[in-house]
Amino acid sequence: MPRKVVVAVDPSPVSLDALKWASKNLCNKDDELHLISVLESGLANDVVGESAADSSPDCKPDPIALQKTQDLLQRCKGEAQGAGIKNVKMTTLVSCAGGSADMGRHITDFADGEKADMLVLGSRGMGGVKRTLYGLVGLGSVSDYVTKNSQTNVVVHKMQSKA
Repeated sequence: MPRKVVVAVDPSPVSLDALKWASKNLCNKDDELHLISVLESGLANDVVGESAADSSPDCKPDPIALQKTQDLLQRCKGEAQGAGIKNVKMTTLVSCAGGSADMGRHITDFADGEKADMLVLGSRGMGGVKRTLYGLVGLGSVSDYVTKNSQTNVVVHKMQSKA
């Protein structure tokens, strides 16, 4: 039976490695794969893409950043389809509050709302001390937020160092 898998992507090597790993090792060719990316804006929430929801007129992403994000999702879609996954959907989530907790909330809400079977994202592997220090100034780990708050099964992929 096909599963619904959500992979959160951004331009970082860690994120792209998570997509590559999930496409080759986790997803089946009949799974429904949702590629999502969170783009920071400045004012309110919006969704752009195949699964667009109600949009807020107050929150408009920078058109150049939006185009870059959509280009990234298109490249990621090609990678997933090249790995044999047929049903790939793309969505850009626009965050106006910013910060890792807000990005994590968007990712979590999307996966939970889609009733996904699995959510995959990459981790930079900051470590507990650095994450705690960043947390004191309002910065933190998106993967940390998602694993603590998602109702969906979460896979956090850590990029293997090349030795």
